[in-house]
Amino acid sequence: METLAGLNTLVFGSLEFLFWYLPVFLLLYGLAPKQLRGFVLFAYSLILYGAGEPEYVLLLLGMSVVNYLFGYSMEKCTSDADGEKRRKRWFVVSAACNAFLLLYFKLSNAFDENYLLPVGISFYIFKSLSYLIDVYRLEVDVEHSFVRFGAYLCNFAQIVSGPIQRWRDMEKGLKYGRVTLQGMEEGFQKLVIGLGAKVLIADRLGIMWNDITTIGFESISTPLAWLGAFGYSLQLYFDFAGYSLMAVGIGEMIGFPVVKNFDHPYASRSVSEFYRRWHMTLGSWFRDYIYIPLGGNRKGTWRTLCNLLAVWMLTGFWHGTSLSFVLWGIILAALIITEKLWLGKFLKSHAVFSHIYLLFVIPLTWMVFAIPSFADMGMYFSRLFPFFHTGTAVNTGDFVKELSDFAPVLAGGVFFCIPAVGRFYEAHKKNIGIVLALAVLFWLAVYRIANEQGNPFMYANF
Repeated sequence: METLAGLNTLVFGSLEFLFWYLPVFLLLYGLAPKQLRGFVLFAYSLILYGAGEPEYVLLLLGMSVVNYLFGYSMEKCTSDADGEKRRKRWFVVSAACNAFLLLYFKLSNAFDENYLLPVGISFYIFKSLSYLIDVYRLEVDVEHSFVRFGAYLCNFAQIVSGPIQRWRDMEKGLKYGRVTLQGMEEGFQKLVIGLGAKVLIADRLGIMWNDITTIGFESISTPLAWLGAFGYSLQLYFDFAGYSLMAVGIGEMIGFPVVKNFDHPYASRSVSEFYRRWHMTLGSWFRDYIYIPLGGNRKGTWRTLCNLLAVWMLTGFWHGTSLSFVLWGIILAALIITEKLWLGKFLKSHAVFSHIYLLFVIPLTWMVFAIPSFADMGMYFSRLFPFFHTGTAVNTGDFVKELSDFAPVLAGGVFFCIPAVGRFYEAHKKNIGIVLALAVLFWLAVYRIANEQGNPFMYANF
């Protein structure tokens, strides 16, 4: 698994980043002439990455060089039949090199749990592949500036956990983006909201999940098992969505296009809709570069089902090589196929039931995602559904204790999952009351960071 241990330079929820690394970057970037801003972003990203993982910064730099040259080589091929064959060969070689590198590190970690993946490798390889595929398809022009390409691939704001921004979008910021007071203000607001989601909700709920794992799955009551499943679901959401919003906010502060990575997924009415709203840049990557090229839904029902299964198995493998991740992908594929064939129309016509169904099913799938051991997973599900009387609760009042400790955080998490709350903020974000509330939120988060040990973002592990 990837880890942020020792990589404080890229932990957005740390005092060092908030009060040193980020301000210095913004000052350097803002003062630099426009033609040098790409260099500032590229160099600063390498410095931050290298300060934490010096052994892998050369890998990151090497990937930048190699993929830049692959794109350049495809461009140099002529448009005649022979040139098209050479262009295709360059593309196959470039895609194979990137896929092999990702596979090598993933499998190395699978066979040796002490082997740590380079932080962000899944994200910057997917960014490389999207660039190369789009160049091959003639959907984007080859980037002639190595500095701009390197700034795209190594962008420190996105390298840990995304979003997976396409070259066509980031190119606009690198070439035409302007640092403005409005962009700085709105970007900083996003950063503050993301920080609050991470530190004040996700990290607090992480304590509850840690309590449950410490007690032992065989010793928790059924109500606590369900509370844990719902709590973990919110924890993962606010951790990952919080990081994404911080990354997007940093990008907006320096003039990059805003990327939407989450759209209130827990307001969905089906698993299919949930994953159209969750980690949207990864979902669109698999749709555009795997699902549609395989035939999508254009080649009959059977082929569509096979394509969905292939995409979701690959999604599981992308998150990790543990069999639990593959099982998670297969379960999601089965649910989405079931909705597509039979359940979809019913869910669309029954609003209340569809919301209940989603909020029942998704936390169960997250338990498969969260628990790597099949034995532990089986024990947890036996506590969720205690039909076989496996295990005995040590304290039947454990649910009441945990709920009383974390009720405010759980209530806050549920409240901020409601789309109307987001719409209200967007409509009133210039209001002085909202601005003051964000100021309080920022300093509450800073206070929490200063008084507790930092907790790196969960999705940096996948």
